[in-house]
Amino acid sequence: MQVRTILKLRATHKITRGQKRREDHTEAAGLETMEHTLLPLLIFIGVCASPVFQQEVNVFYAVSTEMSFSEAQQYCRQTYTDMASFESMEDLRALDTDWVPLSGAWIGLKDASTQSLWHWAIADPEFYAAGETDYRNWDSFQPAIKLDCVVMTSSGYFKTMNCLDFYYFICYDETSMIKPYVLIDLLYTWREAQRYCRRYYTDLVSVRNRKEIEQIKKLIPLPPYAYIGLFRDTFLWSSNSTSSLRNWDLFQPDIIGDCVAMLDDKYWMTELCSKAKPFYCYHRELAKKRQIVKLELKFGVNVKVNDPIVNTAILSKIQQKLQDLGVENITSVEWRKADDGTVFQKSQNETIIQQERPKR
Repeated sequence: MQVRTILKLRATHKITRGQKRREDHTEAAGLETMEHTLLPLLIFIGVCASPVFQQEVNVFYAVSTEMSFSEAQQYCRQTYTDMASFESMEDLRALDTDWVPLSGAWIGLKDASTQSLWHWAIADPEFYAAGETDYRNWDSFQPAIKLDCVVMTSSGYFKTMNCLDFYYFICYDETSMIKPYVLIDLLYTWREAQRYCRRYYTDLVSVRNRKEIEQIKKLIPLPPYAYIGLFRDTFLWSSNSTSSLRNWDLFQPDIIGDCVAMLDDKYWMTELCSKAKPFYCYHRELAKKRQIVKLELKFGVNVKVNDPIVNTAILSKIQQKLQDLGVENITSVEWRKADDGTVFQKSQNETIIQQERPKR
């Protein structure tokens, strides 16, 4: 299997404080300055880039034959690896569901009802450093029993709430390096809040460390509560995956059935496990993927960094350096542009060129 290898770079640009803008410098001078400025960038690539672009990934297979959940599970384990489990929203976005009937298709998620585990809404394991998925800042006498969704107080503490209660909420926006946390002053249930965040941003916010608590709590108004992306449930994957990804339809999961089916709109619902449905399996296969590269670039003089010619020059240098390092099979290197078409954004503190997080 071959997956197109792409580097998409996101950038912000710092103008040194006290520096007088000079708009009359020539294009050639700007490119010459860029040549010198690129040196630390390319050195950083030399440290971080790896010529290895292959790893095992989950490849999903649709099986149209209708079976019960246990029959589908047995078939997937005998024919592929297991029933489908999903590690991120990118897995769902790439999935073909046009064939799925109105009654849905089985995926490998089932209510175990034996243990209740806490999860963050953002499931991608590469989003978290070591130990960050387990980060908690519980208030006194928390977490409460039988309350499965979490708000943050204006003091930065976590409290459990009924998931059907209405609160403001905080979304995380992975496309913004300047304002990644967004307070939404609409009163929604936890599930409605998650849908809103996934539609307009990335997801409900994950709070991974003390530094993020200090940033996020400043957004929370009075009354001092806002939903965050922490929740608890009893569902487990057939494959023993620890993925926290859930994409429930509204008013789901309900009390009808313990097994999970996916609808053609990619939302999930619980069903009786004995029902016959088509299903998804997955198999682990070696594939090519996007390389993760984080780069830093600082400008000591004014350069028209959003000039298309300058952007192209930077990409050309990056591509050449990666080739010099022996990195093969890169089909393209692309900027990730803002809504206004610009590549670089002004930052008061630093200039960063950062690759888009990998999409699985």
